[in-house]
Amino acid sequence: MLVYLIDLLTQVLPAEIIKVQSNDILFKNDKLHPFDTIIFCTGFKRSTNLWLKGDEYLLNDDGLPKPTYPNHWKGKNGLYCVGLSRRGFFGASVDAQNITNDINSIV
Repeated sequence: MLVYLIDLLTQVLPAEIIKVQSNDILFKNDKLHPFDTIIFCTGFKRSTNLWLKGDEYLLNDDGLPKPTYPNHWKGKNGLYCVGLSRRGFFGASVDAQNITNDINSIV
C-alpha cells in the first residue's frame, strides 16, 4: 500500500509511520508532525475498458472517458461513469449529481 502524507503546506512526508497519537504522527526519522487528515491510497489500474463490452464510446484504452469534461460522465444506453474526471472527490460528487439529474429527467 502506498501511503502519502501531505500536510497543510502540501509537502509530501515519509510514509514510515511509527505511531499515530491523537493528531500527531511520529515518523521513523523521529520527527513528530500534526495532522488533521490522513489519506491512505492503495492505487489501482483501470481495467473497466478491458471487460466492458458493447460500449466503445465511453472509455479509451487507458480506461478514461473518451467524452471530454464536463460531459465525460455519460455514455450511451444508460451507461455512466463516476469519478474518472481526475477532479478528486469533488469531481466524483459532481458526476454523481449529473447522473442523478439525467436519470430523473428520463423517469
